[in-house]
Amino acid sequence: MMAGYKIIRDVSRSHVGDLIGGLTGMAVALPQSMGLGIVLFASMGFGVSSGALAGLIGAATISLVSGIGGNTRGMISAPNGPVTMLLVATLASVCATGVQGADLLSVLAILLVLAGAFQVLLGVTGGGQLVKYIPYPTLTGLVTAIGILMIESQLANIFGGSDGLSSLVSALGILMVESQKSSFAGGTEILSEIAWLLVPAATTALTLLGINFGPRWLPKIPGIVSGLVVGMVSFHLIMAVVPGPVPRAWIVGPIPSLEASALNLNLSALGSFPWQLIIASALALAVLASIDCLVTAVVADAATGSRHNGGRELVAQGIGQIAAGLLGGCGGGGTKGSTLTAIHSGGRRRPAVFAGLMFVVLILFLGRLGEYLPISVLAGVIIHVGFHMLEWRIISWLQTKKARIDGILALIVVGATLTFDLMTGVGVGVLSAAVLFIRSQSRATVIHERTTGRERRALRHRSKKENTLLDKHGDQILCIELRGHLFFGTVDRLFTELLPDLKRPAWIILNMRRVQSLDMCGLNLLHQMMVLINAHGGHLLFANLFTSIAQDRKMKKLLHLLDPGDRDFNAKTFRSTDKALEFAENGLLTQVNGHAPTGSAERVEPEDNDLCKAMRPRISRALRDILRPVTFRRKARVFTAGQEDNALYLVLHGEVDIRIPTSKYHYKRLKRVGPGGFFGEMSFLNPGPRVTTAVAMQNVELMVLEHPNTRALSDPLINEAIQSLQRGLGYDLAARMRWASTEICRLERW
Repeated sequence: MMAGYKIIRDVSRSHVGDLIGGLTGMAVALPQSMGLGIVLFASMGFGVSSGALAGLIGAATISLVSGIGGNTRGMISAPNGPVTMLLVATLASVCATGVQGADLLSVLAILLVLAGAFQVLLGVTGGGQLVKYIPYPTLTGLVTAIGILMIESQLANIFGGSDGLSSLVSALGILMVESQKSSFAGGTEILSEIAWLLVPAATTALTLLGINFGPRWLPKIPGIVSGLVVGMVSFHLIMAVVPGPVPRAWIVGPIPSLEASALNLNLSALGSFPWQLIIASALALAVLASIDCLVTAVVADAATGSRHNGGRELVAQGIGQIAAGLLGGCGGGGTKGSTLTAIHSGGRRRPAVFAGLMFVVLILFLGRLGEYLPISVLAGVIIHVGFHMLEWRIISWLQTKKARIDGILALIVVGATLTFDLMTGVGVGVLSAAVLFIRSQSRATVIHERTTGRERRALRHRSKKENTLLDKHGDQILCIELRGHLFFGTVDRLFTELLPDLKRPAWIILNMRRVQSLDMCGLNLLHQMMVLINAHGGHLLFANLFTSIAQDRKMKKLLHLLDPGDRDFNAKTFRSTDKALEFAENGLLTQVNGHAPTGSAERVEPEDNDLCKAMRPRISRALRDILRPVTFRRKARVFTAGQEDNALYLVLHGEVDIRIPTSKYHYKRLKRVGPGGFFGEMSFLNPGPRVTTAVAMQNVELMVLEHPNTRALSDPLINEAIQSLQRGLGYDLAARMRWASTEICRLERW
C-alpha cells in the first residue's frame, strides 16, 4: 500500500510540475511566437493578426507533437529566430520569381512539409549526426546574422509601422526647418505630434527594461513575461492619458478563427513555383532546425541530468513541422529560453504537451486578447531575443592570434548573410571552412616520424658482420611514418620534403598505417616520386596498406594504371613495416657485400654461430660435446609461453619465429632467427616459465644447451666455454636493452 501510494504521489507531483512548467514555458514562448509570426507574414504582405495566429498555430502543433513523440525532458518547441528568418529570406527569393498573394502561403506550407519530411529522414537514417560537421564558426556567424536580421526587422514596428516611421521622419524634418526661422510658429503642435509618434518606441524601451530588470525584483517570474506585462501596462496607461483612439497599426488586433488559416492550395499554380529553390531551401531549413533542436536538447539534458535520443527527437520535430505547415502555421524548433524556464519551474516529462494544449485554448477561446497586445511590445521581445543571439565572442576571436581565422570566417558568414540571404551565408561559411581546412592540411606535414636503417632494424636475426654493415650504411634506408590525408596539397609537400632523398640510390619505405585517405592526385604524385627515385637507382616501398587506401598488390595496379606503357614498372608493397625493412636491408647488404645475406636454406655450424665465433677452436669443440641436436618440422612449436624451460637453442638450418601471444589467436612477433642465430637465452640464464613462443617457420635443425649441464662441470675447457658463452649472452642482452630503450623513445613519439 505504501509503495503504491508513493508511486501515485510521485506521478501526481510530476504532472503538477509539468503543468506549471508548461504554463511558464508557454508564457515565455507566447510573445516570441506571435512576434515571429507577425514578422514572417508581414514579409509576405499579410496582416498582423494573421501572422500572430500562424505563430500560435506553429507553437501549438510543434510543441504538442514533439512533447508526445519526442523524448527530451523539459524541452518546449515553438517558432524561433533561425527558422523564421530563413523562411523570410526564402519567401523573399520566391516572391522575386513572381509568386504573389495566396500562392506564397502555399509555398510556405510546402516548405514546412518538405522540411519536416527531411527532418524525419534525418532522424530515421541517423543523418542527424551529420549536422555536427558544420563548422562552428559558420554556425556562430549564421546565428549572429540572424540576430541582426531579427533586430532590423523590428525597427519599423518600434515606431508604429512603416507609416508611423515616415510620419516621424516628416515631423522631425518640419521641426528642423521651422526651428531655423525667426518666427517659430506651431512648435508645440509639432512636438506633441512627435511625442505621440514616439509612444511605441517608449513602450518598446520599457518592455526591454522589464525583461532585463524584472527578474531582479521578481526572480520567480521569467524576464520575458515581466517585460510583456510592463510593456502592455505602460502602453495602455499612456493611451488612457493621451486623448484619441489607439491607431490600428499599433496593436495586434483580434486573432482570427482557425478557418482563416485553412490551407487553400491552388493546384494550377504549382507548375509555376520555383521548385529547385523550394527543395534546396527546405533541405537547408531541415538542417538548421535540426541543429537548433539538438542544441536545445543538449541544454535540456544538462538541466535535467537526462539523455535524449537524437533520432527520435528529430522524427517528432519533423512531424510537428509537417503538421504546422498543413494547418497554416509557422515553422520552428526548440526554444532555449522557454525550455530552461519550464525546467526551472518543475517541468520534466511532458511540459511541452501542457504548453501546446494551452496554446490551443488560447487560439480557440482567447483570441480577443489580441486587441490589448501592442505590436511594439512584441517588437521589444523579438529585439531581446535577437540581441541575445549575437555572438560577441567573435570579437575575442579576432583579438586572439590562434582564433583569428575563425573570427574572420564568422564575419564572412555574417557579411554574406546580410548582403545576400541566409542560404548564401550558409554556403559561403561551409565553402570558406573547407578552403581553410585544405589550407591547414596542406601546411601541416604528413610525415609523423622519419628514421633511418641505423636507428631502426627489421626483426630478422642478422650476423655481427651484417649488423656492422647496416650500422655503416644504414642511412641509405629511410623509413617514413605517414599520417592524415594524402591529397594534392599534402603529397606535394611530401614530395618537396623527400626530394633530396629521391635523387639518391636509397630505399625509402612509406609506412601508411595512419593514412586515412588517398585521392587520385596524391596517387599521381606518388607515381612521380617512384619514377624519380627509380631513375636514380633507388626504390620506393609501401607498407601497411589497408582496404580503404589500396590493399596489398592493388597499389601496384593503381600506380601502373597511371603509366600503362611502362612494362618495367614495379611497385613493391608489404603488409608490415618489418617486411619492408627486411627487404630493404637484404637489398642494401647485397649491394654492399657483393652477395645475398645468410638465408634460411644455408647451414651454419655451431662453431660459426654468433655466440661461438670469438671462442678458440678447442673451446668451441668442447662446447659442442655438451650440445644436443634436435629437429622440428614446419609450424611445430619449439616451446610455448608459460612452459617451464632452461635451454638455449642455436639455429643450424631453417628459421624460427619468436612471438608474444596477445590473445588465443593473435600474437606480436619479436624477431625471426635464422642460421647462425640463437634464442631462449632468458630461461637459460634464469630457469623459469617462458614468456614467448618459438615456432618453426620451416623444417629446422637446432642445437640445445640445457642449464643443468653447466653445473659441476669438471672439464676446465667446458667451464671456459660456458663462461665465454655467458659473456656473449650478456653483451647481446645489453645491446638489446639499448635497442629497446631507443624503441621505447621512438614509440613515445606516437
